[in-house]
Amino acid sequence: MNSLYICIFGGTTEGRLFAEFLSKKNIKADLFIATEYGQQFVKNIGNINVYQKRLDEKEMTNLFLKKKYDYVIDATHPFAKIVSENIIKSTYVSGTKHIRIIRNSYENKCCKYFDTLNDCVDYLKNKEGNILLSTGSKNLDKFTIVKNYEEKMYVRILPMESSLKRCIDLGFSNKNIICMQGPFSEELNVAMLKSTNSKYMVTKESASSGGFDEKVQACIKTGTECLVIRKQYEEGLTLDEACRLFMKLRDESGE
Repeated sequence: MNSLYICIFGGTTEGRLFAEFLSKKNIKADLFIATEYGQQFVKNIGNINVYQKRLDEKEMTNLFLKKKYDYVIDATHPFAKIVSENIIKSTYVSGTKHIRIIRNSYENKCCKYFDTLNDCVDYLKNKEGNILLSTGSKNLDKFTIVKNYEEKMYVRILPMESSLKRCIDLGFSNKNIICMQGPFSEELNVAMLKSTNSKYMVTKESASSGGFDEKVQACIKTGTECLVIRKQYEEGLTLDEACRLFMKLRDESGE
């Protein structure tokens, strides 16, 4: 076993793949995932301890001081800003090295981009036609100011009881709630856009691994307007860059 000891935050694709990479290189790590749903995708990874729990800033600081990790890796979702901010503050207080894994992304000329979710909501507020939301359940309350949202908005969320309850509590029509795990193929996106008769599709800026390209192509094929909420600029390493760095660190440790 290599002497390096790593802490990873993120039930994302990047978090899972980085944990699998460390496992193959015999590097010990603790992986923290916020939801029980995300935990099912990271079972039985050698050398990796998986914890399904949310930590606030104080809990993170205490954890880092106790465990004395060599590095803390932030592989959380690009829109999980509060968690990333807490990780930064806690690593600073504890004196732990911190690396942010960022997602590659690019601007597609076929899409309409918005700097914030609120800007997108304002654009849709008085628009006619059905809307397919693929932005998750967390910020659904923002869309409730859209005219007739209860009937014309279709929401695609993870198949979690908490997400479904949030949709219902906010007044979204039961028949308009789609509970499925992505990423989705272009064909399935096309089928959903057609079946919901959607004029607009709302998504978050993402890498191709998150199914972004398949959404865009489906919108082009169906004549749907693809509305994209930009992620904020972040400094960090891509997944490939992080893996190369830890290959080097492992070799330098001489174990």
